[in-house]
Amino acid sequence: MKLHSLIPNSALFYFIILLLLPLRGLLAERGIDTEPANYAFSNYLGSGLYRTSGQEATVFNMPFSYQLENEVGPPLRVRLPVSVGFFDFDVSGLPEGVVPESIDTVSFVPGIEFDYAISENVTVTPYFDLGLARNLSTGTDTAIYSSGISLYYPLEGGDYDPLWVSRMYYAGHYTDATQKREEYAAFQTGIDIGLSHKFDVAGISIQPTIFATTYWYFVALEFDSPSGRDVSVSNSYELGFTLKSDQGIGYSFLSLDRIGVGYRFGDNFYAWHLLFDLPI
Repeated sequence: MKLHSLIPNSALFYFIILLLLPLRGLLAERGIDTEPANYAFSNYLGSGLYRTSGQEATVFNMPFSYQLENEVGPPLRVRLPVSVGFFDFDVSGLPEGVVPESIDTVSFVPGIEFDYAISENVTVTPYFDLGLARNLSTGTDTAIYSSGISLYYPLEGGDYDPLWVSRMYYAGHYTDATQKREEYAAFQTGIDIGLSHKFDVAGISIQPTIFATTYWYFVALEFDSPSGRDVSVSNSYELGFTLKSDQGIGYSFLSLDRIGVGYRFGDNFYAWHLLFDLPI
């Protein structure tokens, strides 16, 4: 399939992008008082270091999902991402067996998504999430909401299984106790390439992959940098690798089929990113 044949079929995707572009001006006009990227956004920004109520939290995101069996319409998937966070926890101690003593933040943001094929090789996947996060140390609850759309385009590459993915999404959270609201929208595009050499572990086929992706935030996000100061980021890039299995490891919806590490950088900012899903 040639690239130019994708363009007419993906008109819906680009039309939605044009509709979401005004979000940049809308959110900026609100003058929202933001803090470094809140742990409530970890489902969309990925596992990493976040700040909440003046504390730093190391958050791990596990993107569980469950495929529904339906005979009518496109197949639906229930999104069941769970995130847990730990205050003042140094992940460098994990190789030596140092583990957190307690969970300090938790979030559960269920949602629904479905795949819609717009051509033989191109699939569009819209989603909608609505859930809750809780800071267990302060007892503060935060409502989380998000919606977006993704385009998946497998490229011709033989055993390398290259996959081009583009996403447009919007996310926000609101804390009633502080009456604080934060919102952001982003566009992401990148490619994931599998290596031809596969190996087996306990009867499960594992394929190493490498990926490269870029993010453009319609409103600049504030991140914690390793130097300890907050950095405003309007775009960033990420490179990394993953190990992808040919089947879910775990039980039912509590299973994962990929693990990896990414290095995100841009605008005087860098971070290591722990992955449990397709990195793009």
